[in-house]
Amino acid sequence: MIALNKWYNDCTKINRKIGSYSDKRKGIIMAKIEDLLKAEIGAVCIGWQKIEETLGFSIHKDLKDFYSRILCRKINGEVDFVEAEFLEKTGNERNDTWISFNECEGKVEYSLSPVKSLETANEEIEYAFKEWTGGNDFGHRAMIGQFYFNIGEILILFNNDTGKIEWIDCEYGYFDIYEENPNGILANCMQDFLEKLC
Repeated sequence: MIALNKWYNDCTKINRKIGSYSDKRKGIIMAKIEDLLKAEIGAVCIGWQKIEETLGFSIHKDLKDFYSRILCRKINGEVDFVEAEFLEKTGNERNDTWISFNECEGKVEYSLSPVKSLETANEEIEYAFKEWTGGNDFGHRAMIGQFYFNIGEILILFNNDTGKIEWIDCEYGYFDIYEENPNGILANCMQDFLEKLC
């Protein structure tokens, strides 16, 4: 089946089959998780050596694969979030039941943040690792997206040391100490996490 495309106001192209659109005035492409999963790993050529020199450490292969599939501003979607299916048990009862305790299970919107453009890739990836924490040390974790629960945004992080996808609820903007915020594991690798969003 051929996707139906249409131009609106001579600026916005909509792909009705996959629900993505691009705005040529802003150069922004909004995509769906299916776009990311269908995209070929390595399709976006990013200069990793310079980024790793700036950060001072090597970037995990899974995160490189995530960033090298597609250029877009955001990947938006909605998922039926069930705690038992989405969270990996860590043994910390408070954190392992944080979502159900706050009555957040059910339909939840999310967004992922790939690289917007090759021109700004270095800055965007550096931001993903550093600046979003307000300068606090959260280890080698990159913020790759958010879930929008009824209690507010819960951040989606990639742990560069382990390759796991984590979540953290920085309640009321508290970013001082990572371990003092409710946090846990969403998936043991990037591919498992992305498949949970489908």
